[in-house]
Amino acid sequence: MSTFRPAQVAATVYYGGLRTLGVTAVRRRWTDAALILCYHNVVAPGDDTVGEASLHLASDRFERQMRWLAAHYQVVTLRELIDRLAVGRSLGTLAAVTFDDGYAGVYAHALPILDRLGLPATVFLVAEAVGTVAAFAWDGEPVPASHRPADWPTIQAARGRLDVGVHSATHRSLPTLDDAELEREIRASRAAIQQATGVRPDVFAYPFGHWDHRVRDRVAAAGYRAALALDFGLNDDAADRWALRRVNVPADISDTAFEAWAAGLHRPWSA
Repeated sequence: MSTFRPAQVAATVYYGGLRTLGVTAVRRRWTDAALILCYHNVVAPGDDTVGEASLHLASDRFERQMRWLAAHYQVVTLRELIDRLAVGRSLGTLAAVTFDDGYAGVYAHALPILDRLGLPATVFLVAEAVGTVAAFAWDGEPVPASHRPADWPTIQAARGRLDVGVHSATHRSLPTLDDAELEREIRASRAAIQQATGVRPDVFAYPFGHWDHRVRDRVAAAGYRAALALDFGLNDDAADRWALRRVNVPADISDTAFEAWAAGLHRPWSA
């Protein structure tokens, strides 16, 4: 018999109440701030419990979230969102979709859904992981093909349908690195991605969401137009473009919690 943890019950009641009372909808409509969603992987239903389960979202749940997003937000490329931030244009109900790590499942399972709905997205690649046989360390072994990094031919075939960004060379915590290592993670990774894809990425996502002002300044000095953290929240016209906030979407999030988080409403309970 399944049991519910107190945190799950609290989250269900809380987020359900916000939806019922109309709080989520009001917050969404009256907040002039842009939403950037962060996903990691999208997989076939049943594979979402393999590896680091919080990262691998079942495709049916992802499609439901994307349909809701398309109905309630103006979903734009990350590039357009950053352009609007840079010139101070209105940001209300603006949203962008991003994926960290470059999992094969994004191309196999998320991309067909995005194509059907006409939604853009950006994938942040770990340059030296692309095409490797080994799974990411946090997933362990064995894992299905969807849980491994995509290869270059797959990434190249999606050009024009998925934008690419840089997620470092090796996915280490950047604040812990010395200056030489940091430069390699920031600059050599971009050069490798440009050589393989023919596209020069101009947006960076901090591995694990870890950053400090030294890292932020190095990324800006390297010529990136913006960088993404994992600090929860939305981005208004005062946002730091090299420390943009995102809503990290856990794989088991409920529909009511997803809607509330997208509006910037969050409580430290299970989703």
